[in-house]
Amino acid sequence: MADAEFSHLPQDVRPIAALDAAARIAHIRVARWVQHAAADRVLGYLHEALAQPPRERMENLLLVGESGMGKKMLIRKFERQTIAAVDDAGGVQRRPVVVMLMPHQPTEAQFFGQLLGALHAPVAGHFIRGFPLQDPAVRLLHELGTRVVVIDELNSLLAGTPRQQRVFLQLLRFLSNELRLAFVGVGVPEARHALLSDSQLRSRFTDIELSPWSLSEDLRDFVARLTWSLPLRQPSPVDSPKLRRLLVERTGGITLGICKAFERAAIAATREGREKIDLSSFEDPEIWRGVATPSRTVRTQPRATMAQQPA
Repeated sequence: MADAEFSHLPQDVRPIAALDAAARIAHIRVARWVQHAAADRVLGYLHEALAQPPRERMENLLLVGESGMGKKMLIRKFERQTIAAVDDAGGVQRRPVVVMLMPHQPTEAQFFGQLLGALHAPVAGHFIRGFPLQDPAVRLLHELGTRVVVIDELNSLLAGTPRQQRVFLQLLRFLSNELRLAFVGVGVPEARHALLSDSQLRSRFTDIELSPWSLSEDLRDFVARLTWSLPLRQPSPVDSPKLRRLLVERTGGITLGICKAFERAAIAATREGREKIDLSSFEDPEIWRGVATPSRTVRTQPRATMAQQPA
């Protein structure tokens, strides 16, 4: 089929729409980034954190959202956007942004072990011999020009004892002051509680909430862009208030549930030769298998996405 026949799709999706059904279904099932207005706003806040000049009191961010809202994909997108070229003089690739996973035990050794792992530095031997890990981690952050450290699943800090939590937060405050870099904590809404035992550190964090989808223009934008990413050969009439309400009611406004429903509808449309999805595509109970969540009040307006903590 000629590329022009798929003018309803973005240029990069049109060649995929020309493939056979099996290849297109495989593409639909692959996780992919869908650019949309709400994500653009969050990425803007993250880039502002990166752009701030080094100073004694760095401004940090706390990105919270329910599981399945796409926080991990957002921070990985941020990381990819900031990858720097290899320094020809030193042969080192700069890492302005480093994404690490919060250790299950909030101890100094576990934290620096996770950090060195995120920096692709060998750490097993150091653990075995009991060497301190702070010095090599700090040195690597300096050498790589790191300006932002993203700590995913920060809410795991709550698994530690109150004393472990306090000591760990003091460590973060020390590193922020010493290295003059910014931290971005990422987690479910309970992550807010993880910072409360250190008021000085908490005052340096600005909250960003990735709220569940509401009946708003943001959801309309997301649904349109999600549909464009699917290699269906016919235009899909999905700009429907009734469909958006159904999505919010059946998924609780969780991104993962919405994406699963659209992917299943698109796979069914491809297999059956319909080549488009619309409101009727979501009448099949199979679309909602494992997706439906307990009913929530459907919001007609989006929540505020950013709230400044008092200094």
